[in-house]
Amino acid sequence: MTKSCLLLTILIMIPLICIGGTGFFVVVSPALSLDNFSPFSGSYKPDLEDLNRYFDLPPAFSGGLNIELGKSTAYVNMDLRQEFSSFLTGNHFSNLPFSPGSMIPAVDMNFPRIGYYQWLDDNVHLSIGRRKLSLGPATYSFVLSDVLPYFDNLWVRLSAGGKAGEYFYNFFAISADRTIYGAPKTLLGHRFGFMNEKLKVTFGEENLVYGVYPDLQDLGPFLIYHHTYQDRSNVTATLAAEVKFGESLIYGEFTLDDFRLASEGSNSNPTAFGWLAGISYSIPGEVYAGPDMIDRKHAIRDETLAVAGGMKLFYEHYHATTYLYNRGEDIGKFTYAYRFNVLWLDSWPIVSGFFGFPYGPDSVVDLVGVKYERPELSFTGLLEYVRTGSIDITSPYYPPFDPDWYGPKEPIKRSVSLSLKGLLAIGNDASIFASARFMFKERFHFYTNIGFIKTFTIKGGL
Repeated sequence: MTKSCLLLTILIMIPLICIGGTGFFVVVSPALSLDNFSPFSGSYKPDLEDLNRYFDLPPAFSGGLNIELGKSTAYVNMDLRQEFSSFLTGNHFSNLPFSPGSMIPAVDMNFPRIGYYQWLDDNVHLSIGRRKLSLGPATYSFVLSDVLPYFDNLWVRLSAGGKAGEYFYNFFAISADRTIYGAPKTLLGHRFGFMNEKLKVTFGEENLVYGVYPDLQDLGPFLIYHHTYQDRSNVTATLAAEVKFGESLIYGEFTLDDFRLASEGSNSNPTAFGWLAGISYSIPGEVYAGPDMIDRKHAIRDETLAVAGGMKLFYEHYHATTYLYNRGEDIGKFTYAYRFNVLWLDSWPIVSGFFGFPYGPDSVVDLVGVKYERPELSFTGLLEYVRTGSIDITSPYYPPFDPDWYGPKEPIKRSVSLSLKGLLAIGNDASIFASARFMFKERFHFYTNIGFIKTFTIKGGL
């Protein structure tokens, strides 16, 4: 950086620090990990499970700037974590940025992973930037889930109160990396909803525009995407509801991808949808107030009837039919891909996941969970039983389609996983964290992480 650029940066930052709620921050999170994964070779192609294991460890060091002015927030976090391919090829005993077989630092250069501008008041929530998104009270959603590291997104939520409760409108747009497919890929969605203390109902659409940039027919906030009848467009519709009985909550979601009418021929797209049903019971209590993982802390989560704090026990069932999310072109599938610049694997590996349900099509999941919170402690445990059929998102998608579209298709693979996460606060700016995952899938794998989070802030004020 030149002296003139450095001087300009200082001149800009000094007055910002004098604004109330504004300041620099640094987060130090050293961690150790124990697992039974063997190091991968340089020709290995990482997948979503590798990515999730990598991001389950926080960066050893991160820092940035948080500017709060009235109802506005501007936030950027530069997370300096271990290099992704270094983690996979041998350095998975900690989150320190070492090279394989060496103490020479190797920092991952695919940052930042969180950065956004936000306006938030009682009636408007506007956010643009990079962060996690999720919908609904369930662990997963068939529309948007917070399993993936981040989405580049625009989020707008407008709400107003009525006699019976609150009415709201929600619009979101998510842009994928156009270098992966050599063309743009954009997910647009809008929802209308109503909620009060006992009931929440939403209806929405999702429009995946691929190979072309969205135009006003796609961006119009009150259009019905299906009735625009555009090519280069993959449309789904979603109905979701929550009903509260005392301390119990019953919730569900249905996302329709395609529906073949009786009048349509066998070459038409097959019926495809995903649905979930869940029930939870809560014992009220206080919420966790200590430091958390930065990606979770800054995620946008849909407003639901689920109550935070205390203890919650829940059960959820998910079913994704055989052809859900699929299309004949890779760019037209409901997938979101990341392209990484790495040092010890083949250059620019691509890892893909789903906008919504992380297990994809032709799968069934039963999930039992527990969450417990109090101001100094947070704990989450999830037990998942997964059945995956023989059709996945990479399977051919062209006629003749199998008439048995509900799935899962034989042969079925079965797996069980147990995920545990905990945080113990030490004062207002430090905590101890631990996480573990045990997976029984063809063979047994596990990993455990333990570490420390310490936040330092430099704040100013008028």
